[in-house]
Amino acid sequence: MVQWHQRQPVKTAVDPAVDPEELARRYLDGASLDDLGVLCGCSGKRIRRILVAQGVEIRPRGYNSDCRSTKFVRR
Repeated sequence: MVQWHQRQPVKTAVDPAVDPEELARRYLDGASLDDLGVLCGCSGKRIRRILVAQGVEIRPRGYNSDCRSTKFVRR
């Protein structure tokens, strides 16, 4: 017989001290989704959903706020 274990409750809310407009401002200033996730105690995916709901355009991966690549380029 299989025993079921009770799961820990899933955190569904962002830290109430940080509002979505502040997240949007920090993201537009160059913070990454992961940086903001650490700040709020949630994942980058959750931050992405919050920012999209705020109407913020998400940068492509590997680009900074100036839309320049952060990857090393050999010349």
